[in-house]
Amino acid sequence: AVSHELLVARELLFTVSQRTAAERVAAFLVALSRRNERRGDDAHEIVLPMTRADIADYLGLTIETVSRQLTKLSAEGVVRVHNRRVEVPSVARLSAVAGD
Repeated sequence: AVSHELLVARELLFTVSQRTAAERVAAFLVALSRRNERRGDDAHEIVLPMTRADIADYLGLTIETVSRQLTKLSAEGVVRVHNRRVEVPSVARLSAVAGD
């Protein structure tokens, strides 16, 4: 468990320090998708556990930037956003945006 927590902390540090805003938001969604998959839930449907303000704080962005990036990902067909629910048609495509 400790090893997993260290891995998560390392990934967050990399995300905040090295990635663009688009990559940060995409990486956050990929992480939630993978968490769903580990739990046996649908990896293609994410219920956001946090508000956009909380996501912005977590990723080191502004709420406006998070909203713009979600809108951009939606316009590009990478995700479909419905309030706090995000549909991910292709996790591989979202991972590519995240730089994974």
